[in-house]
Amino acid sequence: MGDFGGKEITMSPPTRTPQQRDRRFARVRRLTQTIFVGAGIASGVLVGFSAANAKPVTTSTATVPATVAPATSTTGHSATSNNGAAGTTVPVTAPVTTTTVCTTSPSGTVTCY
Repeated sequence: MGDFGGKEITMSPPTRTPQQRDRRFARVRRLTQTIFVGAGIASGVLVGFSAANAKPVTTSTATVPATVAPATSTTGHSATSNNGAAGTTVPVTAPVTTTTVCTTSPSGTVTCY
């Protein structure tokens, strides 16, 4: 190519001994291993931090009292049917129990179903 200060500059890389090549690969291997382990530790810390600051999912059970005490009619019949007679019987219903599951998104929106 040219003569610069008495040295010939070529486009080919300098020749290395096998030991120099092995040392260079070992350094590159250690560097990539350090980056990989560091990224794994950083992601583990981030997951732990996110889990600690997440809002918990809540589950609530709502019991609606819908039981009415049985009443007897003036004729002595039970309170299951009144056959159209006004004010003599009251229908008996069972208590209603529902389970409501609520979830909270990271933005704070609560969704119940």
